[in-house]
Amino acid sequence: MSGTPLRGLALLLAVAALWAWTGAARGAQCQRYEPDLVDLKGDLQLTVFPGPPHYRSVETGDQPEAVWMLQLAKPICIEAIADDPWNVARDGVQTVEVIPRTAFPVSLNGKPVQLQGTLFRARGGHRHAEIVLRATLAAPAK
Repeated sequence: MSGTPLRGLALLLAVAALWAWTGAARGAQCQRYEPDLVDLKGDLQLTVFPGPPHYRSVETGDQPEAVWMLQLAKPICIEAIADDPWNVARDGVQTVEVIPRTAFPVSLNGKPVQLQGTLFRARGGHRHAEIVLRATLAAPAK
């Protein structure tokens, strides 16, 4: 039984190393899914994707669909919602699709911004990023 304390120490060191590897040790606080409000910073880009009828190519007749995308200044993590198989933890999120509550001025296109809103994980095939922000406020970044 002389190996038991060493195994316990090895387990403790492994847990500490895992903790240090996560954002918790680096001071990064993970964001949370709706209904919590989040503040995100990054470059806002109005991107054109192919829309109906086939969602394949604007050049072959699909309607152009303009979508706001936010390229985050720093990757974020998002906490899981307990007992929710859909809203699982995500780490290293760099791009978020943005759904504005009210229309953004086109002058924000290509600019650094600060957005506030709620996050949800995309469902269905008509989203352009796994994580989506319902934006309630938008302002040029300071």
